[in-house]
Amino acid sequence: MALTSSGRAHRVASRIFASGVTDEPGSEVRKGNAAISYWAATTSKFDRGSSLTGDVETDVAIIGAGFTGLSVAYHLKQAGRDCVVLDAHEPGWGASGRNGGIAVPRFKKTYPELAKKYGEDIAIGLYRVAHDAVDTLEQVIAQNDIACGFARHGHITPVVFEADIKRFEQDVRWLGRTIGDTTPEMLGSQEVLRRTGSSFYKDGYFEPRGGGIHPLAYCRGLASALVRQGVPIICDTPILSWRSDSSAVVLEGVCGRVKARALVIATNGYTDLSEAGELLKRRIVPVVSSIIATEPLPEKILNELLPGRNVVTDAKRLTNYFRLIGGSRMLFGGRGGASNRESPKIYKRLARDMVAIFPQLRGIRCDYTWSGRVAVTLDSLPHLGRIDRNVHYAIGYNGRGVALACYLGKMLARAVCGESAELGPICSNPFKEIPFYALRIPAKRIAITCYRILDRLK
Repeated sequence: MALTSSGRAHRVASRIFASGVTDEPGSEVRKGNAAISYWAATTSKFDRGSSLTGDVETDVAIIGAGFTGLSVAYHLKQAGRDCVVLDAHEPGWGASGRNGGIAVPRFKKTYPELAKKYGEDIAIGLYRVAHDAVDTLEQVIAQNDIACGFARHGHITPVVFEADIKRFEQDVRWLGRTIGDTTPEMLGSQEVLRRTGSSFYKDGYFEPRGGGIHPLAYCRGLASALVRQGVPIICDTPILSWRSDSSAVVLEGVCGRVKARALVIATNGYTDLSEAGELLKRRIVPVVSSIIATEPLPEKILNELLPGRNVVTDAKRLTNYFRLIGGSRMLFGGRGGASNRESPKIYKRLARDMVAIFPQLRGIRCDYTWSGRVAVTLDSLPHLGRIDRNVHYAIGYNGRGVALACYLGKMLARAVCGESAELGPICSNPFKEIPFYALRIPAKRIAITCYRILDRLK
């Protein structure tokens, strides 16, 4: 799917955030007075190398060194194409290094809901995409020997509303009847209690093929592997402008220029920070996802929580997700505020939500707090396409980017090489601008308030 473009120069005012800026989620995350997240505290640093100086020519230029951009670069290298990855910061600086690290082989909507909207054949295709996504992530990790703790401990979607129980029951039946997949199952309240340690939920949907990773270790590990394979990862290099014609794309940096046959924009929830994404930013809503991580838990409490080390994303309207990390800490995440600003109130609310679900964690200290942006779309699906003949993008993972971004990066690489991507509505759905985009922040405030009230009526 191509978005129309005049071919004129697109001015890119990429903002460079210093480590004291607090209006950008995650630009400053804290443990005490140190600017650090749990993920950053527990992985080795990336050798940032040098920023762009002088002129560079390559087959493909990639803006963004997160899940999508790094996957594009890896699969282009596998196909024998030269590429350069550019980032205003470093690999994993955005939400790719700040998320919960949960890889789920499903979309936000259930498969019967997708079948009702798009038809059964397309829903089957999306099922394959979701599972191929987790498989692709696993393959990339294995092929590059990345130490990021990838494990398929299984994913639980616990539910609190009867309507959601029925939705997921229908999903289980549809998968068995339509695809012959009898692996996912409903758990019942007692089994959810046993597996999570929480009596908060009424039932749960279990998908044993889901899993978790250390997301920043994955990003830095893949970036380091690419450098060893000869792919330049150029950090601290905001792109000031780009222009394209029928034969090439030219990107202008502060101290240099990149000329490429094709450009990939892989900026997802941070697309609005740069006019490079001018034609994309009004098609997504950046939503802040915030996370707390506790101190190491006492053994008595630890033995009660997630004994199978399942990863969890619940089905409330204001979703919470949680997992054990580092062997003994609880990671607990959820929606941040309506604006892009961090606030102690967000983390205090998360701590209250955590205690509501796990009363045994009352009084437990939170050692780490951090945030990142995810990109939400109107149809709850990611989108892959072109802005013009040689400018490509993938964007809008709706909180499912750990696996999907790796897979769509692979599909983007194929598209750049001239292959068609058969991804159903991910490619064919109209990717329209969001109506009343300027009102997105007050609209998010209203939606968050309504959802919070409805969630309390469980």
